[in-house]
Amino acid sequence: MHVYFNPQYFIRNERGCSYIIAKAIPASEKLKGSVGSISVLPPIIGYVLSHIENCELEIAEKEISNVTQLRVETIDRFIKKLVDNAQMVGWKYRGVNILFPPFLLLSSKERSTGAMYTTKDFLWMEPFIPKRPSIPLNINFMITTKCCTNCIYCYADRDREDDLSSQDVLKVLDEAHELGTINLTLSGGDIFAFLDWKEVVRKVCQYGFSSILSTKVPLGKDDIFFLKKVGLRNLQVSLDAVSPSILMTTLRVKNDYAGKMKQMLQYCDEIGLKVNVRTVLTKYNANEVEIGKLFSFLNGLSNVNSWVLTPAFYSAFKDNYQQYRASDLELSKIYNQTKELNTVAHFTILHNKMSERKYTLQPYSTVESFVQNNQICNANSYSMAILSNGDVTACEMLYDNPNFIFGNVRNQSLYDLWNSTVALKMYSYKQSMIEQKENNQCSSCRVYSDCKLNVGKRICYVDITKVYGKDKYEYPDPRCPEALVIKENLIL
Repeated sequence: MHVYFNPQYFIRNERGCSYIIAKAIPASEKLKGSVGSISVLPPIIGYVLSHIENCELEIAEKEISNVTQLRVETIDRFIKKLVDNAQMVGWKYRGVNILFPPFLLLSSKERSTGAMYTTKDFLWMEPFIPKRPSIPLNINFMITTKCCTNCIYCYADRDREDDLSSQDVLKVLDEAHELGTINLTLSGGDIFAFLDWKEVVRKVCQYGFSSILSTKVPLGKDDIFFLKKVGLRNLQVSLDAVSPSILMTTLRVKNDYAGKMKQMLQYCDEIGLKVNVRTVLTKYNANEVEIGKLFSFLNGLSNVNSWVLTPAFYSAFKDNYQQYRASDLELSKIYNQTKELNTVAHFTILHNKMSERKYTLQPYSTVESFVQNNQICNANSYSMAILSNGDVTACEMLYDNPNFIFGNVRNQSLYDLWNSTVALKMYSYKQSMIEQKENNQCSSCRVYSDCKLNVGKRICYVDITKVYGKDKYEYPDPRCPEALVIKENLIL
């Protein structure tokens, strides 16, 4: 029997810790697995997973046993639990959740192979130390703040200046490739509003980054052909409606924009470029008629992989949020409508922070429940962001908050930026370091270490600073029951 490592995943072995990194986009249409997840593993498990697919499984197990002194039967039981497994599996190891994503190992070989990297100082017998990796596994690169739309809900700071040059951008891509970064998101603004976007995309594809490119630019047929030719397999397209009047109101575009976007998606369909569509819901398009029209159009295209619906979040850079926010009732109706449509769609319909219930900002009753269930943030644990002026920060939405700026790519290497004093301080921000203690329950919280220390943080610094101010980054996440009161009904 042969066992193969799923090319959807990447194994990285470092001293004291190994990692499973899921690529940001599917490795192929046939492969199953998760997208964008990261798991920490004991070094010995990283060693086993890195030595199973060069020969027959029986031979590999014997070789691993000879080196590690583990019993062959133990190795075999472990490996076969992960072969073609449709569900995530895992267990506690010395107080740490060890998780293995779906279909990590396959019984049939695919054309591409899973990637593995082991540092020179890696030793499989060393004690397990769950830690931040020595390099950023994921990078969000804000190429430009320019955009062809002016959305009423825009989350970006469009007033930034001093953008990196094309040469600077390409240099960063070279360095990220040499460093070993796996997932690269090119954001903005809009990547296709960058003057030399073709050179950037060409290099991204050349290096084989698992990349997300998102756009609202109605690209022409020649541009779509270029993307397909250089090897881009997926394009994320933002389309909120097919009715021109709605897009004119919400995106502040011209009357012909809707037609051009539909034409672009049809070009993608003709040429075989897969697309993932994202729709932001406001009071203008969150009704069953408009969503029905959009669904009918998308379902008529064969190249749509997924359709993600998300409510317009509160933006610190836009006024009058309550005037364009979709109501809880409207969001609930759209959720139920698209859940039914999912049964007849040829693509997957996904919902971001939507359900059939009323949206609530603080749904958790206890801090223990919050820490157990709130979404995990990988910022500064596995990922970092590069702003359009070269500043490096934990998350692109934190922008120029001085408490999170690691430095600048113009005069520092990505490795040094990732391991900077600011980055390491924020990663291990101990309870004793809190300076702002007035009305701040974090200063005495009993679950602080599980919430704000080490990998797998349960807070969002963006949301904290967005609603309370840049200087209150030490305060609880707005979803925590101990958070400061927010008077407005915001969606974060």
